[in-house]
Amino acid sequence: MSVFDRLSAPFRRRPPAGREASGRQPAGASDAGASTGGQLTVGAAQLKQLAALAQMRRGVADVSVSRQRLDLQAVDLKSAMDSLEAQAAAAAAGGDAAAARSARGRISVMAEQHGDLVSQRDALAEQEAMLTAELSQLQARVSGFNVTAETLKAAQAAAGARHNIAKSLKDLQDP
Repeated sequence: MSVFDRLSAPFRRRPPAGREASGRQPAGASDAGASTGGQLTVGAAQLKQLAALAQMRRGVADVSVSRQRLDLQAVDLKSAMDSLEAQAAAAAAGGDAAAARSARGRISVMAEQHGDLVSQRDALAEQEAMLTAELSQLQARVSGFNVTAETLKAAQAAAGARHNIAKSLKDLQDP
């Protein structure tokens, strides 16, 4: 199930609950602004979508911070490797072959760790790019939903105005 399917599931049209056989609602029941039969109101749906957007943004930020931490660790490890290389060169120049060999052995272990850090960082960078693309798609869908919601609200306001005008005209015609 895609992210869009999960987000659009609450908005799918369901038959209204509580309707009588004649199609009329029982006295005291109202669809305006109430959540009936598990359906979300437009406002609640918008809030839910904004929460999903915020959660997605936090996820992208978390992945970005993790990638930056790996970058810093890789830089620190590279610096330590350079320092150890200088120590190995100094030991070799000083005639201490055992110390130079030991330093080069530690350098090879650090190089493997550095390679692992770089591959993990690259994987996180790919994941960050994918999440960023999904975030922009989600933002576009939420924006589209908001436009649709505002259109529906405007249509509902216009229908209410037409109803009030028709009622006023009817009251004028009745003595």
